Amino acid sequence: MVGLTQKKKKFSIRFTVGTLFIIATIATSLFAIALQYMFTKQMSEEHVLNKLVMATSDVSEYIQQVDQNAKSSARILSNVSNTLNHTFSEKEIRTLLVQVLKDNPLFYSIYFGNEQDDFYQIINLESSPIVRQRIEAAPQDRWVVIKISGQEQNRVRQTLYFSDAFKLTQERTETSNYFPTRRPWYVGASVEQVFKTEPYLFKHLKITGQTYSIRAKQSVIGIDIVLSSISSKLTPAALGLPEESGVEAYVFHQSGEVIASNRVIQASKTSVDTSRIILSEQEQALIDATPALLTSNQLDWRPYDYAKAGEPQGYAIDLLQLMAAKLGITLEFVNGFDSQSLLNKLESDELDIVHSLTDLSAGAYQLKLFETPLAMATRSEQLPSKPERVFGVLAGHDFSKQLRRVVPDANIIQFEESQDARQALVSGKITVLVDAQQALEQLQKTTSLPIHLHPFFDDTQIPFYLAVSAPHRRLIPLFSKALQSITPAEYAQLTNKWYQQVRDNRVPHHELFELSQSSSTQNRIQKRELDGEQAFLYVSELNGQAGEQSEYLAVVVPQALVMAEVYQRLYTTVGVTMLVMAALLPVSWIFGSPIVNPIRQLTQQTKKIKQRDFDHVELIDSQIKEVWHLSKSIQEMANEIKQREQQQQAFVDAFIQLIAQAIDDKSPYTAGHCNRVPELGMMLANAAEEASSGKFKTFRFENDNQRREFKIAAWLHDCGKITTPEHIVDKGTKLEANYNRIHEVRMRFEVLWRDAEITFLQSQLAQSMDKDEALEQLRNTKRQLQEDFEFVAAANVGGEFMSEDKVSRIKQIATQTWQRHFDDRLGLSPFEELNRTQNQTRLPVTESLLSDRPEHIIKRIRPLVFDPSFGINVDIPEHQYNLGEIYNLSISRGTLTAEDRFKINEHMISGIKMLEALPFPAELSKVPRYASTHHETLKGTGYPRKLSAEDLSIPERILVIADIFEALTAADRPYKKAKPVSVAIDILHKMALDEHVDMDLFKLFLESGVYRDYAEQFLPEAQIDEVDISKYFTEQKVA
Repeated sequence: MVGLTQKKKKFSIRFTVGTLFIIATIATSLFAIALQYMFTKQMSEEHVLNKLVMATSDVSEYIQQVDQNAKSSARILSNVSNTLNHTFSEKEIRTLLVQVLKDNPLFYSIYFGNEQDDFYQIINLESSPIVRQRIEAAPQDRWVVIKISGQEQNRVRQTLYFSDAFKLTQERTETSNYFPTRRPWYVGASVEQVFKTEPYLFKHLKITGQTYSIRAKQSVIGIDIVLSSISSKLTPAALGLPEESGVEAYVFHQSGEVIASNRVIQASKTSVDTSRIILSEQEQALIDATPALLTSNQLDWRPYDYAKAGEPQGYAIDLLQLMAAKLGITLEFVNGFDSQSLLNKLESDELDIVHSLTDLSAGAYQLKLFETPLAMATRSEQLPSKPERVFGVLAGHDFSKQLRRVVPDANIIQFEESQDARQALVSGKITVLVDAQQALEQLQKTTSLPIHLHPFFDDTQIPFYLAVSAPHRRLIPLFSKALQSITPAEYAQLTNKWYQQVRDNRVPHHELFELSQSSSTQNRIQKRELDGEQAFLYVSELNGQAGEQSEYLAVVVPQALVMAEVYQRLYTTVGVTMLVMAALLPVSWIFGSPIVNPIRQLTQQTKKIKQRDFDHVELIDSQIKEVWHLSKSIQEMANEIKQREQQQQAFVDAFIQLIAQAIDDKSPYTAGHCNRVPELGMMLANAAEEASSGKFKTFRFENDNQRREFKIAAWLHDCGKITTPEHIVDKGTKLEANYNRIHEVRMRFEVLWRDAEITFLQSQLAQSMDKDEALEQLRNTKRQLQEDFEFVAAANVGGEFMSEDKVSRIKQIATQTWQRHFDDRLGLSPFEELNRTQNQTRLPVTESLLSDRPEHIIKRIRPLVFDPSFGINVDIPEHQYNLGEIYNLSISRGTLTAEDRFKINEHMISGIKMLEALPFPAELSKVPRYASTHHETLKGTGYPRKLSAEDLSIPERILVIADIFEALTAADRPYKKAKPVSVAIDILHKMALDEHVDMDLFKLFLESGVYRDYAEQFLPEAQIDEVDISKYFTEQKVA
């Protein structure tokens, strides 16, 4: 666990505070940026929505204005024509119409036509940029006047170009086949109200527009508006959005038909080879004499024949254009009429060509263009049952005849327009819609409604024809020739273009049409996926007149466009935030100061606690409440630790003193030694600290901890003796073991004494020896026994040196014998039995007066092994004890054998083991060393490590002197008598000369008077004598 904790990276308070500040700032910034992103996105969407709402309002107002102005202008002109009984001159008419155009700059032109097919038109060249281009006007031209008159083939079109001041700049005259009475605006006009056409192709400009017309007294007045003028209001710039932004905008009818768009609508063109066919001279002459042919264009019969925003589209249109190109004939398409009206115009020769129809009279000049199978469309997956079948067909096509051929009693409803038929199917007015298969397939592909197709009742192919008016009947063979020249490849291209691909003139995204169907989805931003990309859709209904079809404005804004502004603001915000964050980095570092500085000061206070400097722990004043409380707690903790440490120190000191007292109490002969050595040691240490010169002038205990460390070491210097047997510690004589065996030897002498007396008495009883001679022998024997015992007793005390002759006398005395009549194996302890031999001896046994017997050898139970880290370097005796009588009495000095001496000295080893095992704190780490070196010498002969002078510090040398001097003067030692102070100092001096103790310390011991202070405090007066210390300074041997 500790290892794992240590592996965790640690950080400073400043770094932590700064980092937390930065993280908090970043988190706040990210939160603020997220909120800004959300609100910016919402604001951007609302901004776009507001722009679109405003654009919708503008477009709506524009269309309303155009619509209302066109209608009101038409009514005014009609009223002027009807109420004034005045024939206006051309100039007056021109002035009037020009004024209306000036007042309404959005009007493309104003014109009128009468029953005689006379036509007069004034065109405003500034109504739309495309008008000037299409009409080929010069830059200085401002107005164009078109006049058309004449009968049939002799009709003439006169085009006059005027400047802004109505100065004629150019004039063109050409033939014309334009008949106003045949145009949709003329046909649909009424007196009661203004008629508004569907978008159709203007004949002169070949561009799409709408016409507002009203019938006057003698003519029909019309006002044209080109859809390009509406489309100009749908550009991204007009919508308040960036150009080239991919914004799509559409104005469409409620049916989905596009009225105007900012998307360019290209006219349908074939991509096949249109090289002309070879004609004869007569055929070419006929072609050359043929004017542009007015050709029908149905409104909505996809994919064959329909108009897209007034532009002719479809398979049949491309087929006719291909045929016309091969012949070199020009076709002018006329749209805006239903199929039945087109047939009527063909019969009245108002149209030259009608096509893609089946319901033709038998006498018509016609040519089969193509044929296709019929199919049926239903809302249900299954064809309805017969009673539920209500069939819908298109008028002008022969579908009703084909249907009645297979279903004679079919309930059939005819519709003029495809749109009406489709709406009837959706509403349920009809249940089955019958039409060409390709037309129904296009319907199924271009609607979201569930439309299901079914094959017709038979597989009959329905033919569709091209019919020409009587004046142009001779063109039928040429059209047939052109049709036959179309190659399979050309047919394949037409088929692929119109049958395989979905083409629709309705709004391109069905989602827009769906949104227009519900008021709840209008006038709000809707997010949708279009063609795999996210986009915002907006649909709004344009205000129209009651009774008219609703029109809608739809806008598609790519999400990327809306989000670009959001991202731009977001990037700006992030950039500014990063700059601010970079600027705040040093500030955040400074922000940590109110916390970091007090924490650092607190750290300094904790260091004082670590160094046990409790009295100097200060209270750190801080405005931060928690820091102040922490500082107060640290100070209180320091006081508690100090008090606790003092208590622990008192406890440890008491415990140490207890151990020392126990050691002293263990032997009455060493009582007080462990108490007196620390006192003497501290006296000498204080003297060394007070020295102002010499070797000890730099010696100082750095603090009270070191002083206490030394004193504890002094208390524990003999702690190992707690393991030393008492009889070894207390051994005051050579024969002493657990008791003093001199009494046992004396008893033997007593036996010999008695034996001598018995011998004397026996000789007298037996009269074997003269009484005086026997008495003299007895006296001599007793005297010798007294002398021998006194010698043995003196040797046992160990007070004098045992020379070789004395040892020899011990051995000679030992040769005397005595009779043992009792078994010496009786009454032994188990341990004693282990040392006894198992040999049986017959009693009585002759024993030597003194002996070294095998049972006197006490072997070690286990071998001695020391930890190498202790540095123990001692000679270990072979046996643990040798109690041999002769061996012990032969000890040269003192009372201890080598084994006894080792056992005594072993207390140092035991002390090392004990002290090294204790977990002393750092300030007491030298206690084991100080306490275990007081038996070392400066010359390396000491124990237990045989250290030399280089290895011994001053405190260690002090303890050596303290231990020796206390031992020399102690009166409680069993093996010697207490020495007077002078004798002890003299012995100490000799030991200094012998490099046993430090000479400099010995001198300091004398000079400082420590010896005298100690003697006066701890020694009896009888031991205190005068000491002439001067003699010790005249001769020395430096250690």
